[in-house]
Amino acid sequence: MTILNKTLVSAGLAALLALGSGCKKYLDVNENRDSPLDAPPAAILTGAQVTTGFVLGGADVALTASLLTNQVDGTSQQFKNYQLYQIVADNLTNCWGSIYQGVLNDLVELRKKSDAQKWYFFSGASKIMTAYVLGATTDLWGDIPYSDGFKGLDFKFQAKYDKQEDIYKAIDGLLTAGIADLQQPQLGLMPGDNDVMYSGSTKLWIKFANSYRLRTLIHLTKKDPAGYAQKVIDAAGAAGGIITKPEEIAQIYFLADPTRANPIQQFNDQRPGYVTYGESAMFEAMNALGDPRVDPYLGGAYDSKNSPVYLITDYEVNFILAEAHARLGHDADAQKYYEAGVLGSFASVKTDPGDYLTKPEVKYNPNASAEDKLKLIMTQKYYAMYLQAENFTDWRRTGYPVLTSKNPGKEIPRRYPYPQSELSYNKSNVPTGISLTSKMWWDQ
Repeated sequence: MTILNKTLVSAGLAALLALGSGCKKYLDVNENRDSPLDAPPAAILTGAQVTTGFVLGGADVALTASLLTNQVDGTSQQFKNYQLYQIVADNLTNCWGSIYQGVLNDLVELRKKSDAQKWYFFSGASKIMTAYVLGATTDLWGDIPYSDGFKGLDFKFQAKYDKQEDIYKAIDGLLTAGIADLQQPQLGLMPGDNDVMYSGSTKLWIKFANSYRLRTLIHLTKKDPAGYAQKVIDAAGAAGGIITKPEEIAQIYFLADPTRANPIQQFNDQRPGYVTYGESAMFEAMNALGDPRVDPYLGGAYDSKNSPVYLITDYEVNFILAEAHARLGHDADAQKYYEAGVLGSFASVKTDPGDYLTKPEVKYNPNASAEDKLKLIMTQKYYAMYLQAENFTDWRRTGYPVLTSKNPGKEIPRRYPYPQSELSYNKSNVPTGISLTSKMWWDQ
């Protein structure tokens, strides 16, 4: 990352210090306190990117999802309650507000401004980022506001909720439109290093969008296993390609400064003892395998001060393709992508895999049952994607890895509760009859 990129990330993070998990202020979905209409488009994009990394890669999303999937344990304060599956509406007001007011509102305004000015790069990037954040949000809460949202300038402050199925359709449309914008001749404004992910590379943004589409399609395999597996494979051949190399991954950088560091590192530093690492069920299983990644995981590979927050990686893409091919009985391709996913995870933490892929518990067996192949792929993907919230979605949609409830007699939660801010200010629109164990649309 260039010095300019680091400077911009520093500026963005300075504005995020109030978004720590202890903050409980209300932020309306449609309210526009600090209008981005007059801000330079590059600055809006920078802020949205950094806030995305801080919120989705921090305590309320990545760390809480990792607790629910038995990667870490909660031992104090609200995380002790999370360990007991006592997650209540007030816990998530700040997270919801940060997503809507801190990211989506600005991205929507950036899109409107860029579409009007024919700033095709910013139009495309804002649509793709909106798609990504919408996906992360609906995968946590289910039905959410979108089509009726972001109308504070019209004095409409209570947004209706869209069905999750419709949100997924909107995501697909945003990705298609964003890619089309990036394929236009880029004659307008460009961000340079203000784009803290790709420094304005339209080619890499298209790879990001195509790769993220694979994730959204694989989420729907419970609806039609073979049909959506084939759609994943077909989408992998899209024009512009997908992420295949570490230098192409979508990530948000953080700095080795206490106030501008990786969000989980900041959480651990400011709230020591809330969460424990290394004693969870996941680490027990990895230790039993003699998995060489245990030491780098516990040594800060993903939660040191300057660890990036990953939006989507090359090894995740390989695991998605491995799953799709395995579902269709394409064993040669499934094995190829599975092994690439495992090796990519080791490369990410700079660790030699040695003979790991030859271990009986790890080796891909073409003669195994279809269910055992899926279990193998998803379990290894789970080990690879330490501290990444996508594991929570993978477990809910596939049942793998096999998780044991931390609380005998209680089901593992399958979604977040709607935040108290929405229950207080938008109650007439909030879906009812929802509990922590209610299944998502794609989970049925």
